[in-house]
Amino acid sequence: MPKIIWKGIIKSEKDFPTANIPLNAKKLDSEEKMIKMQIKALPFMIPSVLICFICKFIKTFIANEKVINVGFLFIGVIIGLLIIIIHEWLHAVAFPKDATVYIGIMPKSLTAVALSSSPVKRNRFVFLSILPIILGLIPLVIFCFSSNDFKELNGILFGMSIMGMISVYPDIYNIFNVLKVVPKNATIQNNKNETYYFE
Repeated sequence: MPKIIWKGIIKSEKDFPTANIPLNAKKLDSEEKMIKMQIKALPFMIPSVLICFICKFIKTFIANEKVINVGFLFIGVIIGLLIIIIHEWLHAVAFPKDATVYIGIMPKSLTAVALSSSPVKRNRFVFLSILPIILGLIPLVIFCFSSNDFKELNGILFGMSIMGMISVYPDIYNIFNVLKVVPKNATIQNNKNETYYFE
């Protein structure tokens, strides 16, 4: 398991960990400011939202009645917000065991982050980036198969699934950028808020 360090409040991208990048490394063309990256990545939220609402529509259509309690949906959303640190922890634990990963909160961009300057293979980078989607998929699957009579539970599960699925949209955006240009056997490494790849 990698070494995971709680960093607390991270004021800006200048506080991200640094690394010695190999001379043959190429810089990945990506948005370096966190808030700008989040805005640029917004279209990648659409598939996650669609999946959640298609599941809800099908469940409601089959039941031919309302299947969630809307008030409890908001409780699920709040729970989803509160477990954002678990989202970042899931990113962190997927790093190689010799890596050091810092977890913290960036109030300026209203987000939590898991940061590491340790090198990782491209496929592992994709895996660790998408892993937190399980925080949305698990409650969504339980919601799909739960009894229509459990409207309060269904509301909580649906709220959690929305938050869990939506929260990975910046990660999906990063995966998209990586898969576009980074060769399969390449290594990815971050230096502060810049991403490099090399073979």
